[in-house]
Amino acid sequence: MKVMHQVFSLFMHLGVRVAGVSVRGGFLADKVMVAQCILFLMADYDTTASSVAFSSHLLAKNPKPQQRLRQELEELVKEEGELTYQGVMEAKFLDACVMESLRIYPPALFVDQMCTKDYSIPGTNLHLKEGDLLEFPVWSLHHDPRYWSDPEQFRPDRFLPENKVNIKSFTHMPSGMGPRNTMRFALLETKVALAKLILAADLRIPPGHESINMESSPFLLRPKYGVYILVTPRKHE
Repeated sequence: MKVMHQVFSLFMHLGVRVAGVSVRGGFLADKVMVAQCILFLMADYDTTASSVAFSSHLLAKNPKPQQRLRQELEELVKEEGELTYQGVMEAKFLDACVMESLRIYPPALFVDQMCTKDYSIPGTNLHLKEGDLLEFPVWSLHHDPRYWSDPEQFRPDRFLPENKVNIKSFTHMPSGMGPRNTMRFALLETKVALAKLILAADLRIPPGHESINMESSPFLLRPKYGVYILVTPRKHE
């Protein structure tokens, strides 16, 4: 509730004009501000839960990256005394594991954008008009061997800072591109949840659950029956 109060206070002080919503006196009405605060915290919970599940499954299947991630997190905790916001955001291999998981299992199968002006795509006969809605097949891009070597393999090193330069633009966009992509807060939630889990337990895949059955959905990617993982609490000295 403290976070909710802070966000609500921010809306109150900014008094931002917003088109397309109910306003009072030119500013956001109280009910709209409350709704926006709730949406801010709740909107990405579905995709966040799926991202944590998929990331946990991949790390459980790949014990070497799991142990490497645990070592990184343990070093951060040793330096800071606990798992901090700064530590989570600076954990390079944690970020790489989550980004690779989002590549293999993107939360959205498609993202769309609206064309803002007429445009002819060079070298083709395609002509876009202002107002045309474009859909980008995220799953196909993320699994295209033209852009990703061994696309079905979990290789977090692809997303380490020294390797990101090799990633072609717009071939990895689990939540769209640009400053308005939808996963900023959800990404933080995913990293914190995954970091807490990896520090607390060892993850393994039970026999017969190496693959995940997906729910039939034209928009979101979800595990149909959840993911099955053997969780063994770690002993701390």
